[in-house]
Amino acid sequence: MKNNRRQLGTREPSRPSTGVCGAPHAAAEQGVTAARTLLVLIAIFVCAQPTAWAGDGNDGTVVVPAATEAAVVAGALPDDTPVEPFIHPSLAPEIRANLETALEIAAERVREIEACGDLFTQLGADGLDMLNTGLYLQADSLQGRVRICGRDGAASSWGGKTLAYTQVGAASTWICRRFARVPADIAAVAVIHEALHHAGLTEWPADRTAMTSEQITRMVKKACEF
Repeated sequence: MKNNRRQLGTREPSRPSTGVCGAPHAAAEQGVTAARTLLVLIAIFVCAQPTAWAGDGNDGTVVVPAATEAAVVAGALPDDTPVEPFIHPSLAPEIRANLETALEIAAERVREIEACGDLFTQLGADGLDMLNTGLYLQADSLQGRVRICGRDGAASSWGGKTLAYTQVGAASTWICRRFARVPADIAAVAVIHEALHHAGLTEWPADRTAMTSEQITRMVKKACEF
């Protein structure tokens, strides 16, 4: 695994998660801000619902309420747009810290390594856009841990243990507690893995013709030079 280009753990305090800065044009900034505000409202609504863990679908995927199917911002974001997705306030501080570092690393690889960005282009999506429109939520209920953090499926894993889960095509990524304990590079691989599911990448066994979770992780490591 290559060393990161930047020192980890020295990230400046993040701006409020609903804010967007650095867009080169006012119109672009307003459009991205409006879209993110909508995502924040949707996420807050979803997390307040007792039925968020409704059960398993016929194909083995977790059934998430339709409200989590947030629309993706149209068009690719400018390369200098900071990646500041919605991270739910309930996320434990140690998970949030590792997630924010992982997002920085993931965005850097997508921006700077063509093969890494191409993973998303092949799905008809923009990598920075997928990272920026994610909704990061903590799978902290007992039912949530059993159904998501203790299962296989469209999920990233480390040492055979699930780190995060994203329903294919959805914006919501459910983060497991063990995410806080993995190295930053591994966390970044997981973030890109989940963003690919957000972009529509399917996974075995829900899709019998798709790659397994381990194969997707190996693909990300190779393309993004981890």
